[in-house]
Amino acid sequence: MLELVTHDEAVAHLRLDESADDAWLSVFIPAISEAVAGWLKDEWRLYVPEMDGGEVVVDSSGDPVPAVDSNGYTVRPVVKAAVLLELSSVYRYREGEGKDNVVSDAAGHGYSLNKASTAILASLRKSTLA
Repeated sequence: MLELVTHDEAVAHLRLDESADDAWLSVFIPAISEAVAGWLKDEWRLYVPEMDGGEVVVDSSGDPVPAVDSNGYTVRPVVKAAVLLELSSVYRYREGEGKDNVVSDAAGHGYSLNKASTAILASLRKSTLA
């Protein structure tokens, strides 16, 4: 199960004092992590790349190899920020209402991330044409 932020990071960001929302977090941390990963399109974009002598280490496919720390792969700070922003939005608008849950006010269908998350992740996303 992909979790790009920890339970403690989510609790601190949402400023939760009690464990009443633990069940909600156990569902939405992996769900939002998966949505962010899907939006970026390539798993390697989620992580800080491993470096060797100032050069990015790549695998046999030419994709960057994720750096590893004591907790596993090192998640990019911008990716963590996007997951936390998404958690905030979904927590606030649990029923899907609210103007911040889509990329533009004129749109609403087909967008998986809110405006703030989309904006900070745009530089990491693999561009494709429809």
